[in-house]
This record gives sequence, structure tokens and C-alpha cells, in this order.
Amino acid sequence: MTNEQTNTILNDVLETLIDSTDGYEKAAEVADRPAFKQLFGRRAASRRAMAADVRNHIVELGGTPDDDGSILANMHRTFLSIRAAVQDNDNAAIEAVDNGEKHLREQFEDALENDDLSPSARALLKKYQGELRADGRLIDQLEDAA
Repeated sequence: MTNEQTNTILNDVLETLIDSTDGYEKAAEVADRPAFKQLFGRRAASRRAMAADVRNHIVELGGTPDDDGSILANMHRTFLSIRAAVQDNDNAAIEAVDNGEKHLREQFEDALENDDLSPSARALLKKYQGELRADGRLIDQLEDAA
């Protein structure tokens, strides 16, 4: 395990966190209910803070953090905008966020299972794993309520 290997793994996680932040911001834009707008805004802020921590860890390890989200995420946000235009905005936002959350949790799990991840990076990602699980349960509840 080298810092370069760890930084590659963390940059993949960072890209997904940036996507998640952008997704939550877009969901906040298209949601109709003020409570959903606030919730999605808070989740975006949380993801932004996680991304900052990962970015800082990459720098501490001597790497260069990637600051772009994925092309796939940009297409997903465009799809969310189109879908919101033709259906209930709250449901569209919740569905998009749910898909994004599942992808983010999988990204974290894959990173944590990778033997090339340094102990300090593993500790950083584990610190956020509980929050990601709780957010997944919250989104499930929102789906049931909507």
C-alpha cells in the first residue's frame, strides 16, 4: 500500500462525494415541499464537508485531489431535471437521491474493502459510514411517505 494507491482510491470516493453534493443541490431545486428542500440542502452541506475532509486527506498524503464530478453524474442531473418536469418533483428528487445514495454507499464499501487503502484513509471513510447508512434509511422513509 502506497500513498499513491490510497490517493487513487480516495479520488474515486471524492468524485462520488462531489456528485452526491451536486445531486442533493439539484434535488433541493426541483423538490416542491419546503421540508424536502431544507433536508436536501442540509445533506448537500454534509456531503460538501465530507468531500473537504477527503480532499484534505489526499493533500496530506502528498496527492492532488480531483475537483470534478463524473460525466455520468452530470447526465443524471440532466435526467432528473427532465423527469421533474413531467412528474411530481418531490418523487423525482427522492428517487434520484436514493439512487445516488446507493451508489455512494457502494463506493465507500468498495474503498474500505480495498487492501491498498491506508489505515488513516480507512479510518476517515469509516467515520462517515454510519451517516451514509442513516441517510439511506431516511431516504427510504421519504420514499414511503411520498
